[in-house]
Amino acid sequence: MVIISTFVGDQKLFNRVWCPLMYKHQECQFYITAGPKFVYPKDLQNLHVNSGLHITGQKDGPILKCPIELVPTYRGMIELQSKPIGWIGKQDDLGIDFFYKLEQIF
Repeated sequence: MVIISTFVGDQKLFNRVWCPLMYKHQECQFYITAGPKFVYPKDLQNLHVNSGLHITGQKDGPILKCPIELVPTYRGMIELQSKPIGWIGKQDDLGIDFFYKLEQIF
């Protein structure tokens, strides 16, 4: 599984919401585009910041492109995992009910 997003907004919110998701779902690769002052845990092996997505075929699995202010729920991650390997979609394709909006969390 792969999730692609662009960081904009509050650094603290990213660390409080996205980082735990990344630690929990080590099976998923997260590709984030961010500015030079972006701070993130260096021990997250499944987080790729400002690095190109290199699709290598069957092992990549489904790919979700979503805005950083929409965070997949646990059910959303399960739904993404159930998609076929070649699936590429956005949050509306997965189902908007499978996401938290950052402004609703805090």
